[in-house]
Amino acid sequence: MNINPNIKRTNKDESVLFADVCGIIDNARRRVAVHANSEVCLVKWYVGKRIKEDVLYNQRAEYGKQIVKNLAQKLTKKYGNGWGYQSLKHCIHAANTFTEDEIGYAVRIQFSWTHIRTIMFIDDPLARQFYMEMCRIEHWDTRTLDAKIDSRIPYRADSMQ
Repeated sequence: MNINPNIKRTNKDESVLFADVCGIIDNARRRVAVHANSEVCLVKWYVGKRIKEDVLYNQRAEYGKQIVKNLAQKLTKKYGNGWGYQSLKHCIHAANTFTEDEIGYAVRIQFSWTHIRTIMFIDDPLARQFYMEMCRIEHWDTRTLDAKIDSRIPYRADSMQ
């Protein structure tokens, strides 16, 4: 058997080429996912801010709940189930909880909307900051974050100073 050495080299070259192209595609997909996630977080915060301004600042709190329900029905019809009443309540809560700078920081450190939704229900601002920093430093996914909050990992106010 006389095997041509050029054939083996071609197969190896093709394997390297395939691996390189896969790497390019995978990296692009990751960048798109990060960008899409950032936009989801920002859109939801801005939607909450806009609703909050219209319903609360314009003294419409009395019938604001109905306005939000009506808006949710229209948005769901146009954009799908991700814009239901409960989702809009989360958007409003996020806008009430985080400043524009804080939501920008959360996006920069690549938090998902689920991270934000979890952290926004922590009442103590210092504890919220603590969990945000721990997520950033230790790269917690949302399950880990939930578990740490549920187990009430040692959190002391003086540890944040």
